[in-house]
Amino acid sequence: MKHRTDIDGLRGLAVLAVFAGHLGLSGAPGGFVGVDVFFVVSGFVIARVVAHRHAEGRFSLVDFWERRTRRLMPAVLVVIAATTAMACFHMFPDELTSFAGSSLSTLAFAANLWFWQTISYFAAPPDMHPLLHAWSLGVEEQFYIVFPLLMAAGWRWFPKALKPVLGLLALASFAIGVWWARDHVSADFYLPVSRAWELLLGVLLSLGAIPTPKDRRVRATMGAAGLAMILWAMATYQPWTVMPGTAALLPCLGALLLLAAGEDTPTGALLSIPPLRFYGAISYSLYLWHWPLISFQRMLYGQQTGAEGAVAVFILAVVLATLSWRFIETPVRDRRDGLSTGRFYLVALAATLLVAAPSVAILATGGLPARFSPRVYAIATSAVRTERRQEACLPSPDGPLSDWPAGCLDRAADRPNWLLMGDSHANHLWFGLSQAHPDINLMQATVSNCRMTIAPADGATAQCRRLADRLFGEILSKTPPERVYLAGLWRPGDEAAVAETLAWLKAHGIEAILIGPAPTYEQSVPRLLALAEHLGQPDLPLHRRLYDADRMEPKMQAVARAADVPYLSILRAICPRGVCELTTPNGRPMQWDEGHLSRDGSRLVGERLKAQESAR
Repeated sequence: MKHRTDIDGLRGLAVLAVFAGHLGLSGAPGGFVGVDVFFVVSGFVIARVVAHRHAEGRFSLVDFWERRTRRLMPAVLVVIAATTAMACFHMFPDELTSFAGSSLSTLAFAANLWFWQTISYFAAPPDMHPLLHAWSLGVEEQFYIVFPLLMAAGWRWFPKALKPVLGLLALASFAIGVWWARDHVSADFYLPVSRAWELLLGVLLSLGAIPTPKDRRVRATMGAAGLAMILWAMATYQPWTVMPGTAALLPCLGALLLLAAGEDTPTGALLSIPPLRFYGAISYSLYLWHWPLISFQRMLYGQQTGAEGAVAVFILAVVLATLSWRFIETPVRDRRDGLSTGRFYLVALAATLLVAAPSVAILATGGLPARFSPRVYAIATSAVRTERRQEACLPSPDGPLSDWPAGCLDRAADRPNWLLMGDSHANHLWFGLSQAHPDINLMQATVSNCRMTIAPADGATAQCRRLADRLFGEILSKTPPERVYLAGLWRPGDEAAVAETLAWLKAHGIEAILIGPAPTYEQSVPRLLALAEHLGQPDLPLHRRLYDADRMEPKMQAVARAADVPYLSILRAICPRGVCELTTPNGRPMQWDEGHLSRDGSRLVGERLKAQESAR
């Protein structure tokens, strides 16, 4: 079976796209589509190998799984071992416990299932999960378990229907992905059911179910179009683009066209150039190493490390990946160890248990808390999340809800009814505002990651829009409150939607007050305070502050002035003269994560926002 150099180059392009996206390079915000390209390529290559061996009468399930294990596990074990060592030095107990869970899940071929169950809107930022990228390995590993069984069954019992069955499975998987993209975004992203069609595209092409034109000029056009589709997705997709769903069609069809175009086209020649082939050769190890290095760099030095930091991480990742490919991947894959199948699996099992042992110890001890002084540990665990009107009054943006749960919008007959509406950055104000206004019934219409405006914000889910339509179409129209607080983590581009919303509220006779954004940080405030104490660097948290809120503040003030509505500033409340208070007067963290106010912080901000209202 002839080796295709253009496939090496396509792998190289995919891994460089992912790396660029994770480094935050401005030209590749959609670099994550490289993973989707990988899936299509994997399906194509694996089906090609399986079909070739079947045609020669040499296909064996045991042999297939041994080859996949030899290809995937050795490098993973080394990366997990190194990452665990780094995590033990630099992660606080709760973080380390979460890491240990992800480590064991990765070893069990279930990283995607772990992150599906544990990553939520209020989870630590991606930087704090050094093995987050292993979700894609879980998808591939689960595919490698099921796919050969399906092929073996098809060859034996329905050989003529095998390709149509695979095509129907691909269509069903795609349909599920599109459906889940509306109401089950997290499951859509992580689960193999909604990702299988990407791998099956490559399988169908490899098996000839998708025809490949013989005319070189047609294939050359296909290759150019395919490359353009991938590059366009890399350059235009944003972190909030819902994947896979319909958005994944562009990079996946692009990869399919490039694979169908072949080596003897201009794009085939371009992908076959030595640099791309080199990165394709080390792509697996480079993918494994790149994210832990980025994660720990940001954990230790923050996100603002500049071009020098990005270059340093890239060089180190390439060096480690090259060593891994040369001395770990290749020898084991080529069976230079001389181990029989049985002995190889015994060695693999022993190595897996050895690598898993530290994570088991971490879980058994609650994150090895003795690594830090009692004061540092107390600071790291000191924040209390702010209260809500009811726990269910901040639904996730994922799901089929079309109305808020009972109690969130209950009106009172004996006192004024005000409404707090917006995303989780509105929700964190409810406790403080309700404490500052004890004679008011403060209702709540909030959804995580859903800026509650009439026009949908970028990345708004179907549930977000359903609840917003319910709010504006019925609740505010039929039973309007006396006052509305509109708050959120405002982003560039929200100005027009906020202005439209304020105008709508005024037109319906509702007093509207706009509340500005809260300061945000690269990591949780309690973690930064504990890290500052641990390292003896009291100014460290201030150097890790992000300034998105500062850039949005004047824009939202201008929107409020133009709409002639009051504006309340959280920045002015807790960041006098540009220096933000990190703790409340009782010594508690002002915010319990990267941006949401703690219970004590919400109470303090509520009092100060009331003072701003009184001063108007």
